[in-house]
Amino acid sequence: MYYIAKVKLEFETDKGQLKKKTETYLVQADSVTDAEAIVHTKFSDWKYDFEVKSVSQSNILDVYSA
Repeated sequence: MYYIAKVKLEFETDKGQLKKKTETYLVQADSVTDAEAIVHTKFSDWKYDFEVKSVSQSNILDVYSA
């Protein structure tokens, strides 16, 4: 299954200011809990604060690549 994870990230601008933005990720996982754990693993090396704001099941059935 695929899940939509919304992650609030803190990052540093070119001028050295800390800003926040929310990004959306598509996660392939077995459950909402598993998807959240995957996101936490992916961002474990992130230099600044991050927060998983939400994880929800998506309607996407499959992803095809060339």
